[in-house]
Amino acid sequence: MSRNRRAAGAVRGPASALTSFLAGLGVEPSTRLTTWGNTSDLNADGAGDQPSLAHDGPVIDAQDGLDPAGAVTAHNVIAGPTDAGDGTAQLEDETRKRKRDDDTDEEAVNKRNRAASINSDDLDADNIPEAGPSKTVSNTKSATPAANVAPGPLKAVGEFMECGQCAKRFTVTAYTKEHPSQPSTFLCVNCCYALGIDPFAKVKKPPMRKKMPVQKEDRAKVVHYEQKKGVLALGDLCIQIISKSRRLTPETAQLFYSADRDSLSMYDCTRLTPDAFIAMSKLCPKLTTLHLHLCGQLSADAMTAWGKSLKQLKRVELFAPFLVRKEGWVNLLKAIGKRLESFLITQSPRIDLETIKILVKSCPNLVELRLAEVGQLNDDCLAVLQSLKKLRYLDLSAAGTPLTDEAVIALVSAIGDGLEELVLADNSELTDAILPVIAEHCPRLRRLSLRNLVELSSDGVAEFFSMLKAKNRSGYEHIDLEKGHDLQDAALDALLAHSGNTVEKLNLLGWREVSNESLSKIAHCKHLKELDIGWCRQVTDFTVKDVLEGCNEIQTVRVWGCNQLTDNIPRKKGVQVIGVESHSI
Repeated sequence: MSRNRRAAGAVRGPASALTSFLAGLGVEPSTRLTTWGNTSDLNADGAGDQPSLAHDGPVIDAQDGLDPAGAVTAHNVIAGPTDAGDGTAQLEDETRKRKRDDDTDEEAVNKRNRAASINSDDLDADNIPEAGPSKTVSNTKSATPAANVAPGPLKAVGEFMECGQCAKRFTVTAYTKEHPSQPSTFLCVNCCYALGIDPFAKVKKPPMRKKMPVQKEDRAKVVHYEQKKGVLALGDLCIQIISKSRRLTPETAQLFYSADRDSLSMYDCTRLTPDAFIAMSKLCPKLTTLHLHLCGQLSADAMTAWGKSLKQLKRVELFAPFLVRKEGWVNLLKAIGKRLESFLITQSPRIDLETIKILVKSCPNLVELRLAEVGQLNDDCLAVLQSLKKLRYLDLSAAGTPLTDEAVIALVSAIGDGLEELVLADNSELTDAILPVIAEHCPRLRRLSLRNLVELSSDGVAEFFSMLKAKNRSGYEHIDLEKGHDLQDAALDALLAHSGNTVEKLNLLGWREVSNESLSKIAHCKHLKELDIGWCRQVTDFTVKDVLEGCNEIQTVRVWGCNQLTDNIPRKKGVQVIGVESHSI
C-alpha cells in the first residue's frame, strides 16, 4: 500500500505482529495480493508481476499466491522511506535487474517459487516445508566457511547475538538453532536456510514421564511398622491355597481326610454339602477334635452320622451351624455322652432349653462350654448349667435374650470355683452387681471378658480390682473391657495395680475419659504382648513411646481413633502399631 493511499484514510484490516513491527520501521509491502492472487497495485513501470526481494529472505513470485491474505512478509517487503532518505526507487531497480539475471535460468525461478514463507502468522504452523539445499537464498550457492565467533550460551529471546556462520548480528527467538559443526554458536535465519536447516521448526521436548496414579485400595491401606514374615506349616499353606476363593469342595476336602487323623480343622466349609460332612466322619473315624468354620450346610443327618461313626470324639467346635435342627444336636450329644469335654458352638438358632438339659444330663464331664450368639439362650438356660461343676471355660456372650444380673450371679456362685476363663461380652443389661461375685467365687480366673457391658461404672471396676488385690488373687492374663465409655483413671489404676505384672492382652478400646498420665502407666506391664487403646482420646506419641520402651514383650499396639498421634509416632522393631490415622490416607 502506498503512502498516498494511507494518507487518504484507507481502511486497513488486521495485521500480524511482524507486519506491525515492520510498518513501525518504515518497511512496507511493494505489492498487495488480492484474494484471487492478482496484484492491486502495479509498479510505475508496469512490472507488477515481478517478484520483490527482501533484504533478508528468499525471493518468491507474488503471482503464485503464496500469501493470499496480503500479509507483509520477508518475500514481498522492501525498505520504505526513512529519515536517511527515500531509497525505494533504487532498491526497485536493483530488484528488477536481479530478476532479469535470474530469469535466464528457469530452474532458479522454480526454486524461488518453492521458497518457504516466513510470515509471522505461520511460525507455529505444523505444515512448514522442510528446509533443504533447494530452499536457500537464490544468490547463495553453497555455505561459506563458519565465521570465527566465540562460543557462548544462548541469550534470552529478544537479545542480539552474532551468527556462528556469517558473524552478522541477529535477534534471538524461540526458534534459534545451534550451529551443527560449531557447538555453542547459533545461526541466523538466512544461514539456517543455507545450511539446510529449517529455521522455524519447533523444538522437540523430551516426553514427560507419566506418573502412575495411586490406586484407591493402596491409599486405604494402613501402614504397619513391622510385619513378621515366617514360613507357614505345610498343612496351613495347603489350606490357604485350596480355601482361597472358597475352593474347598467335597472333592478337594478329601485331601485332608485320613483314617489315622485324630484332629481336623477346616476354616471355610461354605461349599461342603451334607453328604460331604457325612463322608468326613466315615473317612476319619479316629477323630478326637473337630473344628469346622462357616459350616452353614451342616445338617441334622450329618450330626447323627457323626454320633455313629466318630467313636473317639471329645471336642466339637462349630461356627455358624445354622441348619442343624434340635434332633441333630440331641442325637450327637446322646451318642458322645460322657466322652465330650468341649462343646463350643457359635451362631446357632436351634439350640433351646431342652437341648441344654440333654447336654447337661448326657455330658457331665464338660470342661469347655461356649454358647455364643445362641438365639434361644436365656436366664432359664443358665439355671440348668449350674450342674456343670467341672467347667474351666465358659462363654455366654451375646445371648438371644439379654442375661440379667441375678441369673449370672447364681451361675457364677455355683460353678465359679473351677473357672479359668469367663466371657460375658455383649450382654448389655449386666451391671456392677456381678463384679463382687466374680471376685469372691472365681479364685482361679485368669481371663475375663466384659466387652460391651456399657452399664459398668468406673468406681465399680476400680472396687472390683481393689477387692481382687485385697484377697491376694492372682493377676489376670487377658482383660477385655472394650467400650467402657464411663471408665476413667481410677479403674485403670486399680487394674494395673492388680494385674500389671501378669497381663499379656489388654483391651481398653473406647475408654474416652482416661487421661494420658494413667495410660502411660501401662509401660510397667512387663509381659504385655497385645494392647488396644483405640478411641482413648488422650493418647499421644509420648504414650506410645512409653509403652514401646517399657513393655519388653509387646508385639501389637492398636490405636484406632487416637487423633493426637502424628507421623512422628515412635517405632520399634518387631512391633506393629496399627490404626494411625495419617497412615490410612
